[in-house]
Amino acid sequence: MKLRLTRETLAEAVAWAAHALPARSTAPALSGLLLTADQDGGTLTVSGFDYEVSARFQAGAEVLEPGSVLVPGRLLADLARALPGGGHHVELSTMGSDVALVCGPVQFELPVIPLEDYPRLPALPAPRGTVDGALFAEAVAQVAVVAGRDEALPFLTGIRLEFHAETLRLVATDRYRLAVRELPWAPTTASVPAEEPVVALVPARSLHEIARSLTKGERIAIAPALEEGNGNGGLIGFAAGSREATTRLLGADFIRYQAIFPNAYTGSAVIERGPLLEAVKRIALVTERHQPLRLSFSTGQVVVDAGGSSEARGRQALDARFDVEPIVLAANAGYLVDGLTAIRSRYVELSYTTPTKPAVLTGREDVELPDSSYRYLFMPLRAG
Repeated sequence: MKLRLTRETLAEAVAWAAHALPARSTAPALSGLLLTADQDGGTLTVSGFDYEVSARFQAGAEVLEPGSVLVPGRLLADLARALPGGGHHVELSTMGSDVALVCGPVQFELPVIPLEDYPRLPALPAPRGTVDGALFAEAVAQVAVVAGRDEALPFLTGIRLEFHAETLRLVATDRYRLAVRELPWAPTTASVPAEEPVVALVPARSLHEIARSLTKGERIAIAPALEEGNGNGGLIGFAAGSREATTRLLGADFIRYQAIFPNAYTGSAVIERGPLLEAVKRIALVTERHQPLRLSFSTGQVVVDAGGSSEARGRQALDARFDVEPIVLAANAGYLVDGLTAIRSRYVELSYTTPTKPAVLTGREDVELPDSSYRYLFMPLRAG
């Protein structure tokens, strides 16, 4: 193998593929990045794989000799970042049991990892449709905030993707909170969903990393390949520009989340989001471990308070547009911060039924115009 490409291109390709390198691995081959030079296409493909996630980047290169080689991934990533600037190109070539990397006055030799020990990379499935990259990254971040970490309950660690006719819906929960986000989506002509949506349960951590790292200025092609026609196992792929990634699907059933949302609310309050978020953070400083923060709603205002007679106390009142029954809700301060941070609009609407049943946060860019594309449900706590 022998090729030449720009320093910036190599650094970008290696940084993307390194997302799939395992933090620790007992198999030396998995710690490597696979470099494949194609003379006909004039490309260098850099790939990483850890049996769970794969990442590929196809870069333009001047290929003098085609071939494939496996090199230590973390080391190559560190070197690619540290190469000198000044318009230098990078030359990569195999030299016996090493790969030579030359960039201007700098030269490195990297040991080769036996290629026969590297597992076969999963192929990218056929795309089902495309979605705006920036919107998708935002949506994943909004629901990933509630995904659980309990590996004993795999469905809690995933984000459910529902592929409807013109809408992509993302759902996640940790049993105490539930987040749902909908965004426009363009299915391919050949894969318009049937009456029931296609569903895939994707590991939240992997999906969050992939979504925020894909090119934000391009549309992302999403390609689920499900086992036995459902989301309980299989593979899902993502592609944007020169980047591709796949991750396994979780073999678990998701909860019937639709039934958790109240059919009707007894009241709601519309509050400016920024001041409410700052008030919650501020008053939460006086809460003891496991003690709730209280939201007291009455005509024209909401009071955020915490603490009791034998401990520190805090209180702040904010203006609110209030409908129907006054109420006091006790809530985990961290849950409120997560929900208010995930919502990006100027105002939030908090809808409720009783002090012991789920409450729901949604956004409003204008005080008169509700937006239900993102819903953040949380369970109130017992007031201390």
